[in-house]
Amino acid sequence: MLHRLAVGALLLGFGATGCTHYQYAKNVKMVSLDGNVAEGRGIGPVRGESCQASVMGYPISEQASLDKAIANTREKNQIRYLNNVSTEDGGFDAYFYARHCLIVKGTGYQ
Repeated sequence: MLHRLAVGALLLGFGATGCTHYQYAKNVKMVSLDGNVAEGRGIGPVRGESCQASVMGYPISEQASLDKAIANTREKNQIRYLNNVSTEDGGFDAYFYARHCLIVKGTGYQ
């Protein structure tokens, strides 16, 4: 329940700031990924991403999302929560192929 509230509040905050294509955040204080927010052991900077690939402008994979980027961060680093969370746009464009990513960065805690 706490996880859903935290993600919901984060998404509401992103929507209130106005966004173009992806949702963005800068220095969100904490995003809990489970119900246990007791002080954990810091593991330093962590990063995760969610990407969408397209060929000649036609998507060939699912759209990038904040939920997938946070899930990717958690899976790669085995973390319980993130502090100082920021998101940014990434990827590349070639003439025939493009990859657009939503990147989540923060300080991870186990």
